[in-house]
Amino acid sequence: MGMADDITGLSKSTSAALIESHDYYTHTKRVWRLVQQTAKEGRRFTIRNLITGTAVNERSLAKLAHRYVTDYLAAATFQHFVALFEDFFFDLLRLWLSSYPGSLSNRQVPFDSVLKAADKAAIVQEVVEKELNELRYKRLTDWFAYLEKVVKLGCPTSDEIERLAEFKATRGILAHNRGIANATYVSKSGRLARSKAGEKLEIPEPYHRESWELVSKVVKDLAVAAAKKSPKTTT
Repeated sequence: MGMADDITGLSKSTSAALIESHDYYTHTKRVWRLVQQTAKEGRRFTIRNLITGTAVNERSLAKLAHRYVTDYLAAATFQHFVALFEDFFFDLLRLWLSSYPGSLSNRQVPFDSVLKAADKAAIVQEVVEKELNELRYKRLTDWFAYLEKVVKLGCPTSDEIERLAEFKATRGILAHNRGIANATYVSKSGRLARSKAGEKLEIPEPYHRESWELVSKVVKDLAVAAAKKSPKTTT
């Protein structure tokens, strides 16, 4: 199997995971609507959380449905979309650098690492992982600048990169700042910042859909471009 096949396989698995994640979002929303409908029909039930001790009846649960979907479900699945994109990006770059490590020729490896390495491939892999770990802490625009320097794929567009940067900044706020925008978010999002520092970042339905569609598109575009540049078989 050549690298082109590996890239195609990576793209397919990421796309399948994105579809599954959005299906989970859609199916869960529909289930909450069924809960609301059940409550309207007068059916009675109680759900008790044995861990927290909280108990709710059908009326209370129906009232919670909207907040659960907009505040928790949307935020969780949005973060998953972005996480899948990040994993895809670095897996793609890892495949490329491992096959074409020439761009890393000026990187230094500790002598003890050389002595402990099983073979040349192990040394290359250590250098690749170190390179990727350093890149992870940089801005998303730097990620794509690096990818373009190494692979020259010509995609995504600058507008798409800006939008992805805002998605990533939003994910950071949801994960680490309880959904409240700060100066870091505003700086990383640039002209696409959706909130000022101190304001809550929402994940409305159109934005949630846009994030899924763009991540799906960029994953496919990058994979197609990279596969075309790589040999069909390895030697």
